[in-house]
Amino acid sequence: MIQITITAALLFWLFKKHTITLSGNFISGIINGQALFSVFFFLFFIASQAQEKTVNYNVLQNGNIIGQMQFYQKSYHDEVFLKISSQVETRLIFGIHIKTEEGSHFKNGKLMSSYVKRQVNGKEKANKTTQFINSNYKTLAENKKGQIKEQYIAYNLMLLYSKEPVDENQVYSDSFQQFLTIKKTDHHSYRIALPDGNYNDYHFLNGMCQKVELHHSLFTINIQIA
Repeated sequence: MIQITITAALLFWLFKKHTITLSGNFISGIINGQALFSVFFFLFFIASQAQEKTVNYNVLQNGNIIGQMQFYQKSYHDEVFLKISSQVETRLIFGIHIKTEEGSHFKNGKLMSSYVKRQVNGKEKANKTTQFINSNYKTLAENKKGQIKEQYIAYNLMLLYSKEPVDENQVYSDSFQQFLTIKKTDHHSYRIALPDGNYNDYHFLNGMCQKVELHHSLFTINIQIA
């Protein structure tokens, strides 16, 4: 669902400042009314240029919901901002609480920056960034610096949730900080093999990701639209 919002407090302040009353100079009221209309029109025009989309997913294991994930996208002119946040609670030998947050910023179709943060039972397990600086992509993973050879990243794993990889054969992983191969397995279905030997299957409808199957050597996790 596309959402267009304007700060309510700002509108209330403008209304109080420029409201027209029947007392006082009538022409002044007309002028203030025109000013109010112009300001409101400008704010609605600016807000209409920004498009926001939020999609909620359930995280399941063996058919049971073990967590939630939210995908958020904001587009404004030539910039796109993405954010994914999730919380999962499950058990292997002992209880595990996993909290993850990822973010990306694209400009003119090019990745400018991204980050991945992950906590397990309150302890940081991942803190990685990718940034386009001085014509190169610089990476940082747990304070270890690196560099990506490619000069242009137009598609990353976060973007998979809102854009089906119809014409894409590779995708940048912000977590592994490298490109991964995309293999089409069926109509609107794709598989991405991970460097650790596991793989993910992505399924799409009308260009939007409906379900992700995370295949691990020890378990399978499903992420599907709530």
